[in-house]
Amino acid sequence: MSGPKVVRIVTREEILDICRGHLARVDAALEEWTRVGTRNECIDEDALAAARRRRAALEALIRTDRFMDLQKQAPTEEAFLEEDLRRRLTKVAQAQAAARSRDRRSKETGAALLRSLEQKGPVPPQLAEDLRNGREEAFPQAFEIMSSAAWEHSASSELARRLREEDVDRNFSKWMADRQGATDPEIDRLENRLSELAQIAHAIKFDDLHARLEEARGASGSRRGLLLDGLEVEIGRTLAAARRTAALLHELRLLSAEASAAGLDGAAFDAGAESMDAAALEHGIAAARAAIEAHRTAAAAQARRAAVLKGLAELGYEVAEGMTTQVAGDSRLILRSASRPDYGVEVSPAGAKMQMRPVAFEGGGLGPDPARDRDAETIWCGDVTSLQASLAAVGAGLQIEKSLPVGAVPLKRMRLTGPETVASAATPQLRAIRSDR
Repeated sequence: MSGPKVVRIVTREEILDICRGHLARVDAALEEWTRVGTRNECIDEDALAAARRRRAALEALIRTDRFMDLQKQAPTEEAFLEEDLRRRLTKVAQAQAAARSRDRRSKETGAALLRSLEQKGPVPPQLAEDLRNGREEAFPQAFEIMSSAAWEHSASSELARRLREEDVDRNFSKWMADRQGATDPEIDRLENRLSELAQIAHAIKFDDLHARLEEARGASGSRRGLLLDGLEVEIGRTLAAARRTAALLHELRLLSAEASAAGLDGAAFDAGAESMDAAALEHGIAAARAAIEAHRTAAAAQARRAAVLKGLAELGYEVAEGMTTQVAGDSRLILRSASRPDYGVEVSPAGAKMQMRPVAFEGGGLGPDPARDRDAETIWCGDVTSLQASLAAVGAGLQIEKSLPVGAVPLKRMRLTGPETVASAATPQLRAIRSDR
């Protein structure tokens, strides 16, 4: 297969740019993981140290040219940090909801004890204040008073009556455990969701939702059901929107870091992102992705062209300043073999691919004998193999995706229209006299 070829070239510069982008995204994800985790007190020094070690290991992959490993492991680390933070925040939300529930039940218990004590006489001011505030350290004292013989015989005390009806040997700890263990699954679920909302949208207050939840807690019957159903819908909708906005903001921050790593003004993409709504964030994400893609496409094309020209120059093809510009109104490159001046190669970029084909030159009405064309194609095949090796030596790669055999199509012949019949520092003016495109 020695005729025209369609090849795909990936340069070291292109791979490095992609890898640096991956590492920048991990850095941004790690920064957010650290910031949010620290704010919510759900990460410790050991977790931070482990995350930093994993990040350092990723950077080491670039230094040791393990680019494929980096491209596999970096997205995995990015996803892990996101999921790990979500798991930690879920635990925090559950703990916060449980703490609020415990605090509420403590206040209810303290209020009940205080009412019972007040029925029989004055209560010490400090004890009364502690009971009103639900301070559990005051409960044993109140319980001890309620359990005394004087209170045991007080039929007017509702709490004393209840205590008499229960097992008299029941200790305070067991009694408190029973009272604190009473939960309402529906209320608890909504409290958990409100805690998650506070974490995601920490700058927004949801006092109205909390007030409505307290109202539902004190309601009964059908009214309670209606209040809870309404809260379930509204909190669910609000939480879904907050999660979506948070995910979009997270992605925009990662793209901003990736853009900066590529040499773009990444900060311009996420400026003011905290106050953006979902639509604005989506627009910013699309703009950042498009800018990164356009930058990488242009940089990769330039790197591919430079790598090919350098490789062909090493093989004896004449590459002079000006030959990297457009030829004959398009982006084709024409290079001449120094050892065989009447033959050369045409390189035509096509997106991420290139078409490379041997060509013959004619000038002043003279050109090579067509009988030599097959030999020229065979020599070109060897040059392609050498080009593959030279690119591989510098960390690039050339993959042949399509190749025609020798003689499958006539060798393209091109007429030199300039005063010289050899390549010069200026871009040669060439005209195809046979077009086999």
